[in-house]
Amino acid sequence: MSMMLQSAMDLMRESAARAFHDEELRLLTDQFIVYKQSEGGVFGTIAALHCRMFGGNDQQASAAAAAVELMILSLDIYDDLQDQDNEQVPWSAISPALALNAAIGLQALSVDVLMELPIAMHRKMAAVKALNKGILNAVNGQHADLLNETMTEDECLAMIENKSGALVASACLVGAALMTDEYAELIESYGRGLGVSAQINNDVEGIQRWSTRNDLLARKQTLPIQFVLEQQSEEAATVRSYYDGMITRDELLTDKHGIMDYIQSCGCIEYALIIGRLKQYEVMGAIEQLPVAEEWKEQLRNFI
Repeated sequence: MSMMLQSAMDLMRESAARAFHDEELRLLTDQFIVYKQSEGGVFGTIAALHCRMFGGNDQQASAAAAAVELMILSLDIYDDLQDQDNEQVPWSAISPALALNAAIGLQALSVDVLMELPIAMHRKMAAVKALNKGILNAVNGQHADLLNETMTEDECLAMIENKSGALVASACLVGAALMTDEYAELIESYGRGLGVSAQINNDVEGIQRWSTRNDLLARKQTLPIQFVLEQQSEEAATVRSYYDGMITRDELLTDKHGIMDYIQSCGCIEYALIIGRLKQYEVMGAIEQLPVAEEWKEQLRNFI
C-alpha cells in the first residue's frame, strides 16, 4: 500500500475514533475500516491522484482519499445488507440494524473529513457536492438493480453508469474539486467510463463464478446475462424459466455443467468484453484531452 493511501486509512480510523463516542460503535467502525483497507483502496487512490494532479498537497490528497473510501465503505455495507449475499464481510456477522447504523455514521463521516480541511469553504463545498452527487446517482442505479426487472442493453448500461460509473466519477471529481472547478465535465466523462468498463469486467467474472456469488444464480441483470436471456436456445430457455420463477435453483443446477458450457460458448462473454473495450477507448480519448502533464495521463491510464 502506498504511503498516501496508508495516510488516508489512518485518517479514516482517527476520524472515526473521534466521531463515535460509543465504545462498541467505535470498535465496529474501526473493524470495518481495517477490513476496507485490505481491499486495496482503488477509489481513494484515484481521488488522491486527481487532487495531486491539480496542485493538492499530501494533507488534501489524503483527505480526498479518506472521504471517498468512507463513502464507498458505507455504500458497500448498504449494498450487502440489501442483497444479503456476502457472508465474508464483517458487517454480515452482526445485527443488520447495528451494521446499518454504522454505515449511516460512516457516510456522515465522509463529509466531515472534507469539511475539516483547512482550505477555502467554497472548495470544500465543491468536493462535498461531488461526493453527494455520486451517492445520489448510485442510489438511482441501486434501485434499478434491486428491482431486478428484465432490461434492454441500453437500460442495463444506464444502470451500470448510474451505479459503478457515477461512483468512480465522484471519486475523480472529489479530488479535483478541492483544487479547481475546471475540466469537471471531462473528468466526469472518463470517470464514468472507467467505472462502467470495470463493472463489465466484474460482470463477466460474475457469470462464470459458480462456487460463490454467481450472478446468474442470484438472478442478477448484467450485460452478459441480458445477452443470454435474448438467445433462442434450449439452455437460454432454461435460464429464462429460472428468471421468471418457473423453475427453482435446484432444478436449474441439475444441468449446471450444460449451462456452464453454454455460457462459455454462446458469445455472451465476448459481447460484454467488446462493450467494455469500447468504453475503454472512450476513456483513453477523454484522458488525452486533459491539459495536464503526460506523467499524470499515464497514471490515469493505469486504471483502465
